[in-house]
Amino acid sequence: MRLMRKSFLRFVALLWLLPASSQTNPRIKVLLLGAFHFDNPGLDVAKFNNADILSEKRQKEVMQIVEKLKKFSPDKIFIENTPDNQDKIDSTFDQYKKGKYTLRANEIDQLGLRLAKELNRSAPYAVDYRDSDFPFDSLMKSAAEAGQTGIINWVQHIIDTVQTSFNNALQKSTVAEMLLRENTPEAIRFQNDFYIRLLPVGKPGNHVGSYLVSEWWRRNMIICENILKRLDGKEKSILVIFGSGHTAILNQLMRYNSNIELVNVEDVLK
Repeated sequence: MRLMRKSFLRFVALLWLLPASSQTNPRIKVLLLGAFHFDNPGLDVAKFNNADILSEKRQKEVMQIVEKLKKFSPDKIFIENTPDNQDKIDSTFDQYKKGKYTLRANEIDQLGLRLAKELNRSAPYAVDYRDSDFPFDSLMKSAAEAGQTGIINWVQHIIDTVQTSFNNALQKSTVAEMLLRENTPEAIRFQNDFYIRLLPVGKPGNHVGSYLVSEWWRRNMIICENILKRLDGKEKSILVIFGSGHTAILNQLMRYNSNIELVNVEDVLK
């Protein structure tokens, strides 16, 4: 077993010697559309205002987004729901195509189901994973016990700032502008930086910071795994519709996959 492990590690170490031309298959284009929750279920730490997505004004804005996504024409669409709900999604999509289902306010329905119907694609694929821990309360308690007031104040400042910034932008921005705002390089960097800066939380020997961050990354690694396992090699492009906190990490996980070409959201929605 030890010999096999060493041989494998030597093999991996030599992979960098392979020329780029050794890749024969064209890369699949992946659009990671980081979204805010259209129907605001109130599950985030920060409290965001409702976008009133079913209003006439917002529906026109959503349709403009769908038209732009149609031009991207993804072969498959992946959504923030768990695989155990796939049968329900398939059934709902079938009812929607028959005109027997009214779209709800969430981004899965408004963008995922709507786009899949417009493009005559199969139902969106549910690839979320939620069997993970997110001990935010324990993390903040550990920070207090360790006297890390700087981290506590910083976390609260970030939550307040993000909440205020989003709610102010929502009042004057279209849905497309809000989505563009969620997917800038700066926003992606900010999302990842927030979690990394939680690593030192707790007294020596208390690893709650590392645990929370690793659980968040593990959840998104499995989401990425679920997406990759749904590909059959025939896809030219795919669309992933998830909360922007997820897509920020998916961006990092997919960026170094030589089979993938990430597409800028701005290039599609502007």
